[in-house]
Amino acid sequence: MTGTDENELLDAQKIHAEFALSPSRLSELYRDRDTTGFPEPDDVQGRRRLWKRRTIGPFLVDYRQAKAGQSTVRHSLLEGPRNELLSTSDVAKALGHKRTVTVLAWLRDKPGYFPEPDVTETTEGGRLRRQWYRGTILDWVGQRPGPGNTQNKGRSPAAAPVEEGNPEELLDTKQAAPMLGYSSHLELNRAIVRGMLPELAEPDEVVRNERGLTSNRYARRRVAALARARREAPSSPQLTEQRLTAARAAFSEANDPDRVTVEALAQAHPGHGSATTWQKTIDEVRRELGLAD
Repeated sequence: MTGTDENELLDAQKIHAEFALSPSRLSELYRDRDTTGFPEPDDVQGRRRLWKRRTIGPFLVDYRQAKAGQSTVRHSLLEGPRNELLSTSDVAKALGHKRTVTVLAWLRDKPGYFPEPDVTETTEGGRLRRQWYRGTILDWVGQRPGPGNTQNKGRSPAAAPVEEGNPEELLDTKQAAPMLGYSSHLELNRAIVRGMLPELAEPDEVVRNERGLTSNRYARRRVAALARARREAPSSPQLTEQRLTAARAAFSEANDPDRVTVEALAQAHPGHGSATTWQKTIDEVRRELGLAD
């Protein structure tokens, strides 16, 4: 730090000059503060956000140290066309793991942390074969959770609100996260932003605080329905078939094919897949019906 007054308010230009953080990067970190842990401004003057030196300085030190300490994945398997499919074994090796058990555990135990397979097939021997596009893995590596998460790891998650109760009661993401199996609202927000939970893409209410910052609220019935669907989810091949059946039915009932959307299908069939998997299902059915562009 070049300044000495810890309470001095710094705008984007002063932060750039003192901490070599460009205004555009500052905006990105602030925009993604649910995942980066970026602090709220100490003052707002019109459209200018200002942070005290003692607020912004320690955060940037910790953030950069965490970023530098994060292992960077560099593997030949990640070099090549983005649309080339990688097996579970390939993905594990590319991410520095000797066995596939780590990747499979992420899928099973940390919903929303790791992307769902782009292709899931059942072999003649009855085994499940998962494959990811190289681009999917590269995008995940570039956004991999970790640096900047300043949440206190020693705190236990808030107790999940019981699913029985007023179905119209609005829950924030801190309340919804444990109901859906997420360890924190940060993980849940990240999953929603990445399209892993298209059922929650549209909140029931957006609450704005005195600083103009917003947070989403969801009716308990929606969260409870999604939680039950996730617990009772069938195998991947069954989910694939159920998505196809749902999409075919939606197209047959729709007066306008363009009204069959990811959001509508996800809302009607919670827990059946990410935005990406629903979009692929819609595209497949459109091809079946000769509606593809």
